[in-house]
Formats: sequence, C-alpha cells, structure tokens
Amino acid sequence: MRAALAVFSGAFLLFWLQPLIGRLLLPRYGGGSAVWAVTLVFFQTALLLGYAWAHLIVLRLSPRAGRLAHGVLALGALAALPITAPAFTASSPAAGLLLALVVGVGLPAAVLATTAPLVQAWVAQAGGSPWRLYAWSNAGSLLALVAYPFVLEPALGATRQATLWSIGFVVAVAALAAVGAQGWGGLHAATREDPGPAPPRLDRLYWFGLTACSSALLVATTDQLTEDLAATPFLWILPLALFLLSYIFAFGSPRWTRRAVWLPLFGAGLVAQWWALSSGFRASILVQIVAHAGTLFAACMVLHGELVRARPAPARLTGFYLTTALGGAVGGALVSLVAPAVLPIRVELPAALLLAGGLALVGLRRSRAVDPLRGEPAWIWALPVGVLLGLGGLYAREFAHDHRDVMESLRSFYGVLRVRELDADDPRGPARRLLHGRIMHGMEFTDARRGKPNSYYGPRSGVGLLFALRHDEPPRRVAALGLGVGTLSAFQRCGDRLDFFEIDPLVEVLARRYFSYLDPGCTDVRVIIADGRLGLAAAQEPYAIILLDAFSGDAVPTHLLTREAIASALDHLTGDGVIAVNVSNRHLDLRPVVRDHADHFGLTLSEVTSDGDRSAGLSKARWLLLSRDRRLFDQLGSTGELDDVPADAPRLAWTDDQAPLLPLLRSLQ
Repeated sequence: MRAALAVFSGAFLLFWLQPLIGRLLLPRYGGGSAVWAVTLVFFQTALLLGYAWAHLIVLRLSPRAGRLAHGVLALGALAALPITAPAFTASSPAAGLLLALVVGVGLPAAVLATTAPLVQAWVAQAGGSPWRLYAWSNAGSLLALVAYPFVLEPALGATRQATLWSIGFVVAVAALAAVGAQGWGGLHAATREDPGPAPPRLDRLYWFGLTACSSALLVATTDQLTEDLAATPFLWILPLALFLLSYIFAFGSPRWTRRAVWLPLFGAGLVAQWWALSSGFRASILVQIVAHAGTLFAACMVLHGELVRARPAPARLTGFYLTTALGGAVGGALVSLVAPAVLPIRVELPAALLLAGGLALVGLRRSRAVDPLRGEPAWIWALPVGVLLGLGGLYAREFAHDHRDVMESLRSFYGVLRVRELDADDPRGPARRLLHGRIMHGMEFTDARRGKPNSYYGPRSGVGLLFALRHDEPPRRVAALGLGVGTLSAFQRCGDRLDFFEIDPLVEVLARRYFSYLDPGCTDVRVIIADGRLGLAAAQEPYAIILLDAFSGDAVPTHLLTREAIASALDHLTGDGVIAVNVSNRHLDLRPVVRDHADHFGLTLSEVTSDGDRSAGLSKARWLLLSRDRRLFDQLGSTGELDDVPADAPRLAWTDDQAPLLPLLRSLQ
C-alpha cells in the first residue's frame, strides 16, 4: 500500500505541475499553442531522465546504495522550492522556454518522474509484482489532469496552486522516503537479481517506435486542437488525459486492448480524422474535439496494447521504461521542435496516424508469427497496407488543395503562414489573403480597392466608426496588438503614429512583401516585434487608441485580455482614450470578459456588431470599446449602431491567475 501511495502521489504532483507551469509561462512567451507543445516535450524529457536514473541505480548499485543515492537527489530538489516560472531571452522562443522550464521546475520534475519506475523496481527486488503499480501511477496522473481545469484552477488560481504544490512535493518526498526505508535492515544482504538475457534489439526498437508514435500523436493532436481555438489548460489536458487513460487500461488488464475491438475503431478514427482535418474550422468545435480526441484514444489503445504484449520480464522493467521514455521524448521533440524548423507545412498529425497504422500491422504480424491462422494467404496483408496508402493519398490531395494558389509559405515557432492569391473569377477576389493555418489574418484587394479597409474593419464596424468619429482630432498615437496584414493603417491620417506589436516576425515579412498597408506614406507606421502585452508595457508615451486585435482566430492569447493586461493598457492610455477589443471569434464569446473589465475599472462600454458582406470583403465583426469618457458612448448611440445589451448580460472575470475558457465556448451556451 505504501508503494501504491508513493507512485500515485508522485504522478499526481507531476501531472499537476505540467498544466500549472504551462499556465504560469503563457504570459511570458506569447500565449500560443506552441508553449504547451514545448512544455510537453520538456516533461517527456524529464520522464526520460528519471527513467534513466532509475535504470542506472538499479543496474549499477545495490538496493541499499540505490535508495541512499535517490534520497540525496530528492533532498536536493527541495532547494528548488517554491516553484517559479522565470523568463529567459534566448536565440529562439523555444530555447528560452526550455531554459525557463529547466531552471524553474527541472529538478523537482525529474525526481517525480523517477518515482514510478524506481518504486516498481524496489517492489520487484522484494519479490512482488510491479506491473499494477504502473496503473496506479497513471491513475494519479489522470486524476490530476481531470482535477486541474474543473477544481484546482477555478478554485485556487495559479499563484496559490504553486504554493500548495510546493507543500505537496515535500509530502511526496517524505512518502518516498518511507517506501525506501521499508525493510532497510535487510537490504545490506540483498543482491541484485540476474535479469537474464537481454531482449532482442528488434523488440527494443519496437518499444521505442510504439511510444514515439503515440507521443507524436499526443503532441500533434493537442497542437491541432489548440490552433483554431485557444491555448488553454482544458484543451491541453483532454488529449493528455486520454493518452494516460489508454496506458491505464493497457497496463491494468491486457484484455481491455483486444485487437478485435480497437483496430476497427482506429480504422474508423482514421477516416474521421481525415474528415475533420479537411473540414477545418467549418466543423463545430465539439465535432472537432470528438474526431481528434477520439482518434487519438483509439490509436493509443492500439499502440499501448501492442506495447504491453511486447513487454519483457519484470527484471528488465527499468530498461523497458527507459526505452519507452526515450521513444516518448523523441516523438514529442520531432513534432514540437524539429518539424517547425525543417518542414514548411504541418504534416505531423497525418504522418503519425499513418505510422500508427503501420505499427499496428507490425504487431498483428508479430502475433501471427507465433500463432498463425490456418490457411492464411500472404496476399491478405496487401489489403490493410492498401487502405493506409489510400488514406495517405487523401491527405496528400488535401494538402495540395490547401496550397493551391499559394504565393509563399513560411513556418515558425508560432505556426504556418501562407499568402494565397484569389483571381478575379473568385467571388472574394481579386485579392491576397494571409492565412495562419486555416484562419485568415488579413486580406487586401488587388484591384481599385487596393489599400482600403475590409474584413473586420468595415466602415460600420466598431473600429471604423471610432476612427470616423475622431477624424478631426489632432494627430494621435495609436497602438495595435496584432499585425495581420496591417489593415488598421488604412484609417490613419498624415501626422498620426501607429505602432503594431506582433510576436511573430514572419508576419511582418509577409505583410511587407505582399501587401501595401505598411507603406508609410505620410503616416508613421512601426512594427515592434514583441508580445503585445510586454511591448505595450515598455512604451514611453500614452496612446489615444489601443486596439486589442489578437482574438479573432487561432490560439486566443488569453493573457492579453486579463484584468492585469487591461490595467496595464489603461496606464498607457490618454485620459479620453479608447481601448478597442475585436472579439469576433467563431468559437468563443469573449464579451462577458470585457464587460467584467468595464465594471471593474468603472469604464464606459460600447458594443458594436456589424454585418458581413462577402462581395465587399467584409466579415461580420464585433468590437467592444472601453473608455473613461462617456462622450464616445453617446456619439456611437447617435449613429444607431450600438448593440442593445441587457443589464444582466453575462460577466466573467479573467485574471492572470484564473482565466476559465469553458463558460465562453459557444457550443456550450
């Protein structure tokens, strides 16, 4: 029971730490989905190091010396408390983020990662069965992931969680010490068990491949889910929870991984996944979640089921865990670190799915080598191979369609950017569009309308009315958080100063190369490469207008819309200035958050919704305008464009500690 409690508590703390530290780091590294992808890789690497340490001390040290060595490491990790989320500037955002993770939580994470395999090894040394402890470990992980978005984050907030987690780590170290001390008097006479012959190299390669593939699927699926919605703990945790649940089922009882059940479900999931990817944001968020998450779970049940069938004898368990941890770390790193640097387009999810199908066939073929079907013809294997090849062809056709009429495609830490040209035969053209994934980040007509505002910035939009009402004012300074293609510069007059804050430098490259909005003319237009919140905080002079325009598409950066972010913006706003927030979003209704800010800071709130017009290149737009000066509300009211907002319209507080997303999902309203 002590051993079960130790591995359960260690896993609970490790997987509580994962979303917690990611949440703390989001405001420092841009709030994008890539932050979580890198965080996943860091923790997979921590697992690898933990398993390597467990393997080393079990293989090289006596039971008593091994316990002493690990006790020293665990005590050293206490010096890292309380946990922090530092910020570092490095050659790349990913490098800075990894450095922050290592310094902030590296040693405690490594100690917790070591707990499960090491305690299992201690149990095996005492003659017990260690495999069910693996299920206890995954159960603790799963409980932490479920508790985080529904209990821990809403009830405690990030700062108090960090304090409680640090206390919990001290308790976990004490529990680990209690297990290590059990039977201490007899350990001096214990000898290391002869593990017998080493597993074949092909078996170890198979373990590695199965876990590398499942890890790659986890990271790629999470990235896909957060790309068009938001980088939020809920959407981080769901795929990871399903991933762990598959481990619990597989190692808890192999009968739960029957091929007759999961191979057909995985086949159906492959088709559903292709459909979800081809439909993109046109499918509802609930449909996307079910398709992506369901396919991930079916694939992991297949892969982890094969992993259990291929596992070695208990005496070889630390080497087994080390190999699987290496596979997990490599698979995650390939998706989150290597692919963005070497692949111009995002193909990781389809590639991992097809690889999973191939590994499933390998597992099936391995079992047939031991227990062949009577009269099984060799050609029968051509059928599933042909299905996989056909599905690969469908994915290739979809990618070709996505890159039709693409003038240039660039990829960075923040995603894939494409410039697509629409000719005059297209009802939306002739025009050029900047796409991030499948979300449009701006467009410009290439005919006589070139340089005119469009999309969310039409003449009757909230921002269009704002600039029209203030057209006769003296030259002003304007800040815009989010560049797109620079459409907002179309509203500027000679003598105005417009500062764009953009975190992705490639956005500026494409905006200047293919669009004309950043042509300075007689307006002073600058692009500052920085996270919008941090860049605005460093500004020296106040702005008359601050536009928060980063919420209309992919991976909503929640840290730009918290109470602390609005307070910082107000500090850099003139007395009669305006904060304009573009809350046009397909999946999220952000109005309750802005309404709460208006109440909290005593500001006048004007809500303006304008209709779309496809032929004019206008999208339905919803802008919320905050000001200390009530005259703006009265002026907008005289135009007849203000929305009719009931007094009891919903409010929702967002702070750096707590920014719940679930209440804002349109699918749940």
